[in-house]
Amino acid sequence: MTARGPEKGNQGMGITNRRTKWWVLGAGTGLVVLAAGAILVGLAPALRHAQGEPAAAEKAPTGEVKAVPVTIGSITPRKVQRSVQVVGTFCGYDEVTVMAEVAGRVAKVFHEVGDVVRPGDVLLELDPTDYELAVEETRRALELEATRVGLPIPSEENFNPEKILATLRSGFDLNKLPTVVRAREQEDNAKSRLERAKPLRESRTLTEEDYDQRSTDYEVALNNRIQAQMDAQSVMAGIKYRLVLLKIAERKLKYTRVVVPTPTKREGMPQNVEYAVAQRKVTEGEMVKDSPGSSTAAFELVMDKVLKLIAAVPERYVGQVRLGQKAEVRVEAYPDRVFAGTVTRVNPMVNRTSRTFEVEVRVENSTRDLKAGGFGKVDILTHEDPEAWTVPIESVVSFVGSTRVFVVRDEKAHAVLVTPGVQGQGWIEILRSASPDLRLQDQVITSGLEKLAEKVPVRVKEGSETAK
Repeated sequence: MTARGPEKGNQGMGITNRRTKWWVLGAGTGLVVLAAGAILVGLAPALRHAQGEPAAAEKAPTGEVKAVPVTIGSITPRKVQRSVQVVGTFCGYDEVTVMAEVAGRVAKVFHEVGDVVRPGDVLLELDPTDYELAVEETRRALELEATRVGLPIPSEENFNPEKILATLRSGFDLNKLPTVVRAREQEDNAKSRLERAKPLRESRTLTEEDYDQRSTDYEVALNNRIQAQMDAQSVMAGIKYRLVLLKIAERKLKYTRVVVPTPTKREGMPQNVEYAVAQRKVTEGEMVKDSPGSSTAAFELVMDKVLKLIAAVPERYVGQVRLGQKAEVRVEAYPDRVFAGTVTRVNPMVNRTSRTFEVEVRVENSTRDLKAGGFGKVDILTHEDPEAWTVPIESVVSFVGSTRVFVVRDEKAHAVLVTPGVQGQGWIEILRSASPDLRLQDQVITSGLEKLAEKVPVRVKEGSETAK
């Protein structure tokens, strides 16, 4: 008995624990149910409000719905600026990839990323040794050709290929070259001997064999003179060819200095043309190439004092966007600033895939606050609507994806679905085309909205002012 006492006591304790656990579980479930019920009770007015039903809490003890005290405002026509809102990417007015026009090893780099450069500034230099030797070689070959015909060559200080070429074209007579003069004299002498032989042949004083010899001598002298003139012309052509080779060699020597290009003036281009170095792609000691298809890009330059924002506009706005329209550009880097722009290009073709057309908005950027390649939002100002309907901003209610205002009709609240438009200081536009149930003479409710539902009686507070 004594031994079984503790066992009975343990069994009794086990039964008590199970009951306790069930009691705790039941209590927890009750709390969850009570919490869920509280949530549903809390949401019930909002759900009834969304469905246009009056809330039970708003009813009097007699069962009648109490009139909710409210303030009202009016629907006010305002002048509203219409715009097309799109996003786009900034591009430089000009973006230039500068390449070396000749091959060679980079001797010196003069500018880095971020530097401001102007047309004519030297970006880098290539080793000019090979090109200097090519110029010297061509000059010596030109002197050799000129010596053959006695053409005077200017000194090193006054050497100018253009002057030499001008002399050849205008004042140099090939017939005065020594070789041509000598051949012509030999031709004249042979001709004279032939002329004198003709009467002697007729009088039979000169044998036929001697006459034939003189005739042959004349033909040979004539051909020698023609050949001398052709040789002189060939030498002159060779001189012109050497002059061209010299100009090419000098041009290549000049291009060992890679400079900032000079653009052609166009509409909208800044008066003082400047570029910013966006990328430097070579370094000192590197070998650059100039072969077709494998030329080495040396620098990326961007003209960024005027930027172009390129945006894709949906096809439905084709009839609204025009050249010359003003635009307002905003960027995340400067949330409180608006940059002025102008529509300068409108693509005449709609993209078949995206159903958009490209628009270019030109933006002044004299302080370089905006960056090429950046993202921008643009409002293209299309036209002004002088009679847009606006209501006080506090009268608009948004719930479960719908937007509505409450108006007072027959001393009751009526919910009207609306589509908001442009928002201003203390007011918001209601698009008339999307809100056919709204009337200009309606009074919109501006307070007490949390207690309202469809056909709930309302009482306008004394001193309620109509918004202007």
